[in-house]
Amino acid sequence: MSLPEKKSGTGLALQLVIVTAVLGIGALILYVVGAFNSRPEGYRSITYRVEGTASTAVVTYTQPDGSKTELIEIAVPWRKTMNFPKGMIVVLTVGNPTQTGDLRCKLLLDGKVWKEQFAKSPKDKVSCGGIIP
Repeated sequence: MSLPEKKSGTGLALQLVIVTAVLGIGALILYVVGAFNSRPEGYRSITYRVEGTASTAVVTYTQPDGSKTELIEIAVPWRKTMNFPKGMIVVLTVGNPTQTGDLRCKLLLDGKVWKEQFAKSPKDKVSCGGIIP
């Protein structure tokens, strides 16, 4: 009759390291996915986007508290994403200080195009807005 073999301490330690690593990576993935997709109940994600052939633009947009930003000069293309309560009015206004090229404003609702407007020079302004459903 033979005696059962003893497991080495090295093998057990290696198994513990692997299990810990797998659990840690899994927890990290769950945290990252949750952190990027979380928003308060009753809120929607709005992304303001400015695109076009103009190199710069000036923008104002609605903040989550309902206030408007001051006029901000941006490089085209540009985007900004924030969470807003349902029922709120949001507006993105885009001006073309050089009056050359074209500009497009877009509002994305939860990542999908919701509102879009286009202006080609010599028009110098375009605006997108709506009430968040």
